[in-house]
Amino acid sequence: MGKLNLFDYYKEMRSQKIILAFEGIFSQDILVSMTKMLKNKIYHEIGKSNVAKRVFSIFIEMAQNISRHSAEKLILYGKDKEIGYGIIVVGEYADFYMITSGNLVEKGKIAALIERCDYISQMDDDKLKRFYKDRIKQPRGDNNYGGNIGLIDIARKSDNTFKYEIHSINDEHSLFVLSVNIQKRNKIL
Repeated sequence: MGKLNLFDYYKEMRSQKIILAFEGIFSQDILVSMTKMLKNKIYHEIGKSNVAKRVFSIFIEMAQNISRHSAEKLILYGKDKEIGYGIIVVGEYADFYMITSGNLVEKGKIAALIERCDYISQMDDDKLKRFYKDRIKQPRGDNNYGGNIGLIDIARKSDNTFKYEIHSINDEHSLFVLSVNIQKRNKIL
């Protein structure tokens, strides 16, 4: 039988300044619960501010990306809907909040994902704003989730500080890790 040393896990999370960590299916109910916990923690620490709004907005967008786009899906008990499976972690540091998410991606989709991330990450604020406005006008795709603007929105609200990594898992899948830092200084939305 495997053994998890919960005390070591607790100490590691505290030393890494983790205020929320979740691995599992990203259903709407779970997303609402996590957002409430995060709001309670951040509002208690810094109050309602533009920084808090940015943290919540980016957190929700990253969680929705897992729910919608993860290659690992589970069927929600009692429903016929597949929900994405992944992991998300929020840390609080002296000058910034860090949100990191991870989910499986089919290897055949990696090249397009890298191209999209690289394209968006090289844009300045003005280009991001124009690209966002252009994409929002586009018709919804087959997934009916909007103009495929999640990553653009994350970039806009994080001062385009996102980083990504791709880790091979097996012959069919890789783990896509997206990390964002949100500075604690206020930015007008």
